[in-house]
Amino acid sequence: MSEYGKAAERADGMLLTILELVHNGLKDVVSEEQAAEVARDVVENVRNTFGGENVYVCKGRNLDSILKSHQVWADFKGDNHVELSKKYGFSVQWVYTIIRTMTQLKRDELQPDLFGDLDERK
Repeated sequence: MSEYGKAAERADGMLLTILELVHNGLKDVVSEEQAAEVARDVVENVRNTFGGENVYVCKGRNLDSILKSHQVWADFKGDNHVELSKKYGFSVQWVYTIIRTMTQLKRDELQPDLFGDLDERK
């Protein structure tokens, strides 16, 4: 089999795997038909978005960190830094850093910078 044939086979296998993962993830919460339909739609979107490109799929360690930080933020009650550090396996100082970062991000979402686009006005 040529290199092109092997690459096409791997690509088709990846699309099939995505289809199966989505289908299996949904079939317990929606009907079998709905799960199959959503799975096909997801694969079609992946094909339309990335078709013809060489795509590297990272392990998502950064995403895992972001999701864990959001969990810490969601569980934050204002005075439970020590509890959160034990629950999530972080140092207390790191929990403070997460809370400070998330507070700033939320503040920036709600209160845009008044002078942010001064350079654009020139």
